Amino acid sequence: MRQDASPLPYGTLGYYQVHYIVDTGNANTEQVLARCEPMTKGHFSEKRVVAVRWTGYPAFAERLQNDSRLTELLKEVLLHEGEIRVDPLDGHVRIYGRWNHEENLQANQAMVEAADLIAGHVRAALH
Repeated sequence: MRQDASPLPYGTLGYYQVHYIVDTGNANTEQVLARCEPMTKGHFSEKRVVAVRWTGYPAFAERLQNDSRLTELLKEVLLHEGEIRVDPLDGHVRIYGRWNHEENLQANQAMVEAADLIAGHVRAALH
């Protein structure tokens, strides 16, 4: 019997991803699709986020882009998170960042606050 040289992993992985869920009921959530990417300067330890760019459904992306408080929070968060996504699904909207290694198992208070602001924009856009 020949053994596979690169077997697929099984069981739990050493990574996690936090999802913030906004319940939307029966609302049409297609208009709240968005993704935020950081615009950075510098390299390595000097790297910093100088601006953020929202893409996605135009009206919703513009709403998020115009929130100066959210932008300032995201400048802190995006260096660690890489990007923030807002994905509509049936009956809810997910707000999430990148996968994190289990050694970094801690809540990022700035990310929680940013997700809360984004959730407020989701609710406002759907009503």
